[in-house]
Amino acid sequence: MKLNYVVEGKGEPLIFLHGLSDNLRYWEVLTSTLRKKYQVIRIDLRGHGESELGDDEITIDTYADDLKNLLDDLKIDAGNLIGFSLGGVVAMDFAIRYPNYVSSIVLMSTFAKCDENITTTLNQFKRELDRGYDEFYDFMIPKVLCPEVIEKNREELEMLKQISSQNANVDAYKKAVDACLNFNVENEIGQIDVPALIFAGKYDEIFSVSVQENIHRHINKSKFIVLDDVRHNLLVGINNAKISAMMDDFYKNEINI
Repeated sequence: MKLNYVVEGKGEPLIFLHGLSDNLRYWEVLTSTLRKKYQVIRIDLRGHGESELGDDEITIDTYADDLKNLLDDLKIDAGNLIGFSLGGVVAMDFAIRYPNYVSSIVLMSTFAKCDENITTTLNQFKRELDRGYDEFYDFMIPKVLCPEVIEKNREELEMLKQISSQNANVDAYKKAVDACLNFNVENEIGQIDVPALIFAGKYDEIFSVSVQENIHRHINKSKFIVLDDVRHNLLVGINNAKISAMMDDFYKNEINI
């Protein structure tokens, strides 16, 4: 099975895992400065971007195993995981199952347990995906971005929808949602024994601040940061530079890179 990825820069490896229906281009702005200091590895998760879906049953373990196989192929013994939303779920699962491969973990807008509220939200995603990618996109945008950001970037967002729609793999996205619906590592995340940095959006309607704070409470070596004026998508405007700087500081002071 073909897994698409990009490797840029040299140094300590930073491994980026995107969210549902996204691809490795999601990280382009954030990594533009980080790749000057670190080796940046951006991955298209199975069925996303240019990665194949394959015929396997899709669980979160499937994505984590894909990552392990890729790191083995790249001869990377250990790296620093960065996961957004679905990517954060994969990062936690990977860190629990393959702890020796993980030096640190950065989580953005994610969850460790599919509770009743998250189940309702994910089932809404599935219903919109059943209607089609464009309908799913229109449903998601107000949930991931604040109104003023949508208004300011309306033309760009419409253009992005048209581009994304051409290559969208709706079947893969629905399988990813099903994988999330069966995800619960709340009792295992305390096993993560590496430095962790957790970012949440103050107005996240998909995975609330309390859901993400719960992850922080379970991981001993974690720092929790709530960003104002954002919802689910944290990488908006100047936040890219802010988060990049905080990550760089995290790696210098917590990981001693």
